[in-house]
Amino acid sequence: MVYIPGFLVNKVYDRGSLQNTENGFSFCFMNTMTPLKISGMSQLKITIDGEISIPSENVQLELGGRTFKISEEPLKELVEFAKNSKLDIRIKGNPLSDGKHVIKISFITHEYGGVSLKVKDFIGEPEKLSFKQKIRKIFSKKKEKASQKPIIIEGTLGGVPLDPDFSRLETAIRREIPDRVPLFEAEIEIPIKEWFLGREVTTAEDEVEFYIRAGYDFVPVVPPFFTPRVMRQAKDDERSWITESEGRIKTMQDFKKFPWPDPDEVDLSSFYEIAELLPPKMKILGLLSPAAVFGNTSQSMGLTNFSYALYDNIELVEALFEKIGSSYVRIAERLVTVPKLGAVLMSDDLAHTGGCFVNPKIYRKYVFPWYKQIGKILENAGIPFIFHSDGNFMAVFNDLADCGVKGIHPIEPQAMDIVAVKKEYGNRFCIFGNIDLDYTLTRGTVEEVDAAVKKRIKELASGGGYGCAASNSIPDYVKPENFKAMVEAVKKYGKYPINIE
Repeated sequence: MVYIPGFLVNKVYDRGSLQNTENGFSFCFMNTMTPLKISGMSQLKITIDGEISIPSENVQLELGGRTFKISEEPLKELVEFAKNSKLDIRIKGNPLSDGKHVIKISFITHEYGGVSLKVKDFIGEPEKLSFKQKIRKIFSKKKEKASQKPIIIEGTLGGVPLDPDFSRLETAIRREIPDRVPLFEAEIEIPIKEWFLGREVTTAEDEVEFYIRAGYDFVPVVPPFFTPRVMRQAKDDERSWITESEGRIKTMQDFKKFPWPDPDEVDLSSFYEIAELLPPKMKILGLLSPAAVFGNTSQSMGLTNFSYALYDNIELVEALFEKIGSSYVRIAERLVTVPKLGAVLMSDDLAHTGGCFVNPKIYRKYVFPWYKQIGKILENAGIPFIFHSDGNFMAVFNDLADCGVKGIHPIEPQAMDIVAVKKEYGNRFCIFGNIDLDYTLTRGTVEEVDAAVKKRIKELASGGGYGCAASNSIPDYVKPENFKAMVEAVKKYGKYPINIE
């Protein structure tokens, strides 16, 4: 399930649009960000105030002059949510009572898998303001927006004062010794953030506050760029996955007909919004995620079809790599111009636990040339390049170093021995990882998490070049108290010089 951050939802939801109609109620979204092309929409679920569940047959969507409904079966038509276009959602049923309402929406798409978002709005007449009060309110909002200041928070975590400082991570990436072991994470899902803060996370300010209070030296931000894939989700289950057996692009005709996203239209406003709120020494971690050159290419065909096409339809494979690789190069060129960018992490799964998905020669011919271009762009801008892949991809570690990669994440425990990796490759990469998600963070106790962090710091932190992280990300099925135990333990044991008995 992809949880859309509240501060992004706020950019596209038309607040104040919630209203009762003759046979129900309606609300709408206005796309002020990146144009979206969505396919295979299905399993639409809408709940009101956590209590009222709306049957999908009672929901009608209107977009660009089209009216359609979302059922259990994937929608065959492509839904194009162009910039500045309006999406009306009309619900047939009982009208809503006056007052505040929380609307939760979830659905499945090929591009994103399961998507979940939440909006808040108001029904009824708000308190009437006099003309002078309205003018005062308008100027107050303008003043508030113009005087947006960095968020400064005092407090402690694990007995250590909160002190977000990106130089801590930069020092580790240079394989030198910082003041303490940095925390590193590319994705932390919203339910964990809300548990940690004890409230809903709906604004950019909430995002920044969470990362400060949780002890990080950066806030991750992702440019919204997705290419075709086919996702599946079990009925009545929020987990979704990418299929390996099928894809959207089967032929060269499919490739030519597909409405590919324009990398120059990718909205980067979130980077600027977050940058304004960061305390002086905190920075942004830009994410080329959840997949990049290889992942988006193989997923657009389905890994099975892609593998066959390497031998019997190489022209299509080459066209896909060219289209997707050049798009990521262009996004990287734009990304290095945003303020307070500290590093870039590219997520592009190359392997399973037993080894690379394809012969490394394929990566060297079709994937790594694009990585090298991205690495050169980042190097010229003075931005460190970090790489994420699940599985065992040690066969291409040296290739990644040649592409300019400075950090490797997350060294999946079931695939690689992180101690052996640090010993063999610690002179080429900063190593990030790898507190176990299979058991420790998801099913273990707080005491077991503390012991696991202590062990990793003892084994890996001496000499620098190490950042502590989970073995993938922090999904919503991590025990929240275990996440807290992990970040506190890093603060407790991670001060240099490392002195753990």
